[in-house]
Amino acid sequence: MLPFAPWADRWLTAVLLSTALAWGAPIAAPAATSPVRAAAARSLTLDPSQGPPGSRVGVHGYGFDRCTTVGLAPEPRSAEAAEIQVTWEGDDNPSIVTADADGEFETDVTVASDAPEGSYEITALCTVNSKIKATAEFHVTPEPGPTALTLDPTEGAALTSVAVTGSGFDGCTADDGRAGTVTLTWDDGPLTEVTPAEVTVDGGAFTAQFAVPSDADAADHTVTATCVGYEQVSAEQQFTVTAVPGPQPEMTLDPPSLPIGGGSVAISGSGFNCPEVALSWDGEQWDTVAPAEGGTFDTEFEVTPDTGEASYTVRAACTDDPGVGTEAAFTVTAGGPVTPTPTPPTPTPPPTPTPTPTPDPTPDTVPVGLVVGSSLLGAALLALAGSALLSRLHRGPRWVHDHVSSRLRPAPTATDVAEPSETGPPTRSVRLEPHPDPGDQTLTKEDP
Repeated sequence: MLPFAPWADRWLTAVLLSTALAWGAPIAAPAATSPVRAAAARSLTLDPSQGPPGSRVGVHGYGFDRCTTVGLAPEPRSAEAAEIQVTWEGDDNPSIVTADADGEFETDVTVASDAPEGSYEITALCTVNSKIKATAEFHVTPEPGPTALTLDPTEGAALTSVAVTGSGFDGCTADDGRAGTVTLTWDDGPLTEVTPAEVTVDGGAFTAQFAVPSDADAADHTVTATCVGYEQVSAEQQFTVTAVPGPQPEMTLDPPSLPIGGGSVAISGSGFNCPEVALSWDGEQWDTVAPAEGGTFDTEFEVTPDTGEASYTVRAACTDDPGVGTEAAFTVTAGGPVTPTPTPPTPTPPPTPTPTPTPDPTPDTVPVGLVVGSSLLGAALLALAGSALLSRLHRGPRWVHDHVSSRLRPAPTATDVAEPSETGPPTRSVRLEPHPDPGDQTLTKEDP
């Protein structure tokens, strides 16, 4: 065998083995990896970004999604959010918080009560990775003056209207540096009758108005004004409820109007529980009057002759509390005074009258001479006819029936005879009454 045979055998064996491995086993693919998510920009926002010592500051963090812990033993496990420390510059007592899946968190810090005016940093630091952090700047403003609250009036009955004035609320701000608002409470309970509904602070001051609760006891009560979101900025004042509401003031004018030319008008008032009442005409005071013990008064005033035709306002109000008062309208007219329209009485139905019989029509009278003359003439004619009849032979009934007939004719009613009386109406009269035609009548003579 040749001298290089052993070396050649070993070389050939290595080549054949390499070829077998290359062709026999496939090349393994690289292990799959999770897609890499781009990290969000880390930042902090402060709300508010400035304020006096003692202010509470809201902190909102972004981009802290990589502040996590990953365990490798005994076996791999999913990442968990790590703690984040939010610290006020120079403060050793940080606020601890963790970020959500989006890398965001919210917390708050309090400005040191003795912090001088100036700018300070608020820092958010991941406890497992010091490279994950963010800072923001907060400006401390000068310490505001003491808060104060005034009430006008400071005492009164239930339902009394009270004016409220607050000052020293410079540290009361809202989100984004906007003006803050305050709430008013009555003995730690909400006040519902507040005007305006939202009390806004302007330049550290505010004004409002409320009504004393109708169910308030006669005692001392506490009215408190508190900044919304900054409860440490507040002020309070005492209000004394004296008694339940008394009668409302009333006033009447008599008369309520006068014609042009002037005159006197009487005024009567009641419900004025105050030492003095001011009287005014169209806003101009002309007199005062002291009510009696029961809150009543009576007085009068003169309307000048040169007062023009118009409607005027007469007002009566307590001098120590102008809100307690009332008013009435007075009218100067061109004609007579305006009087109220009386209410007509309810009509009473009249009794049913008893029907009165219609008197008979007064008959037409005939002169007595005419009646007497006619009667005498008729009597004479009858006498002549009788004598002529007697002078003739007596006729039987048949002859009479054949030769004698009579017929009544209708005629208007007439009085033939009347008896006049000088002291009164006639005592008797004779009246002929016409009747319908009875037809032909037959006279029959009968012997006795």
